[in-house]
Amino acid sequence: MARRTVLINLVATVGAVAVCTGVYYALPIGSFGLVGTLGSVVVFGAGLAAVSVLITVQIRRFRSGGGHRGSSVAGVVAALYLAVLFFAAVYFGTEHHEPGAIAELRTKTDALYFSLAITSTVGFGDVHAVSQFARAVAAVHMAFNIGFLGGAVAVLRTKATRPKAS
Repeated sequence: MARRTVLINLVATVGAVAVCTGVYYALPIGSFGLVGTLGSVVVFGAGLAAVSVLITVQIRRFRSGGGHRGSSVAGVVAALYLAVLFFAAVYFGTEHHEPGAIAELRTKTDALYFSLAITSTVGFGDVHAVSQFARAVAAVHMAFNIGFLGGAVAVLRTKATRPKAS
């Protein structure tokens, strides 16, 4: 039974990641133009808040375990990946609105690569923020990672090391 649950969670997570990635590539980012700085900041803030709430809910569900549907580590990973896609969309939109804001970022794949490089803290340097606005977004992304990735890892570590109740 436990193996079946793990398999179902794995398939659900892979499916969710695939669907979210497909939606990311299908989004018409940049084709609408930016309404203005205030509008883009409001949309960015709302998106960041939504992703933050989703991650928090998944972490709490995982922490409490029990009978919550989707309370696996897979839910936490999928929520964190959604944050990666969110930031990739922001980077792509930023570069489209302000060409040269992010060096070597030309495609949505470049934006996804840059977002993953920041999230994983690899930072090869080939794609990097140039403008002050792009650097501010990258700084928010890094702070987001410290808060949410750190929190998720701490919860996972605590749960993994806690003795199971018989």
